[in-house]
Amino acid sequence: MSASALFLFRHTIKFHSIRQFHVTARALNERFYTKKHEWVQLINSKNEVRIGISEFAQNALGDVVYCELPAIGTKLKREETFATLESVKAVADCFMPVDGEISKVNENLKTQADLINKSSYSDGWLVQAIVDDKNKNDMGKILMNEAKYKEFLEKNKDAVDH
Repeated sequence: MSASALFLFRHTIKFHSIRQFHVTARALNERFYTKKHEWVQLINSKNEVRIGISEFAQNALGDVVYCELPAIGTKLKREETFATLESVKAVADCFMPVDGEISKVNENLKTQADLINKSSYSDGWLVQAIVDDKNKNDMGKILMNEAKYKEFLEKNKDAVDH
């Protein structure tokens, strides 16, 4: 085997290993959903979660043109309104999926609210919050995982207000 072929082979193996690790790490950050179509995802070991709206919700809203987000440090209880989204079709409130204190807001949404439509799970997230251990541990009990959320959507696809 030539030196250049050996070099390429070694780098291919390294890339493959990194890619597998990334997929594993991604699976650990499972997203949970509410019946009102908000999602929450644990993003680090400091009990910080990221919150946004689901793909279904952004499709139902239409083109989002403005969003009102809470101030950093605001403490909110589960099911309290934490954001308001205005679209060409309607105005919608977003509800906290878990109790927490807002630690960060997506500043990009002030000038690019359409990120919610373009990328509701990555660039279009709304806020980050710090949750306590009880809320972190209860997410899987009180909210739906991805599979259950898909079932919920399928069961309620004909409902007017879902």
